[in-house]
Amino acid sequence: MARSLGFAVTLADELAEVAEVSIDEEGWGVNVAVLPRRPGARSVGWADFGEEIVLQVGEFGGRWELGGDDEDLLLLEAVVRSVVAGRVTEILAPGRSRVIVVLADGERQVETGYQAPVGCIPLPLWPRWSRTVRYSPYWESSP
Repeated sequence: MARSLGFAVTLADELAEVAEVSIDEEGWGVNVAVLPRRPGARSVGWADFGEEIVLQVGEFGGRWELGGDDEDLLLLEAVVRSVVAGRVTEILAPGRSRVIVVLADGERQVETGYQAPVGCIPLPLWPRWSRTVRYSPYWESSP
């Protein structure tokens, strides 16, 4: 059973004015996509397989593979709420990105991902010369 379904339903209710939240219940679990209506805000989504949750925030980076326990469910909720609040930055380079999410308590969750041809390695110091995007909150002002 997908334990994040209740959070997804709550989120759909809370974000009805500012985002489209699609919840697809599949035979294997639940797939959730949160698409903000505000330009400059970051989408977020996850697939809950019951024993594993895959959370995606960025282009290539920003992918967390979580378990299905209470601690991981709390992290899922904290990351998603931080994205909604606009506390997310992404550093983008060809074939790679690093996503930095600042949780409500100030803790930083950082994840880097790559999508490049086999054998290619990232250029040194790529985060220094790459494009940095600071995403907007879903609301123009606090809800």
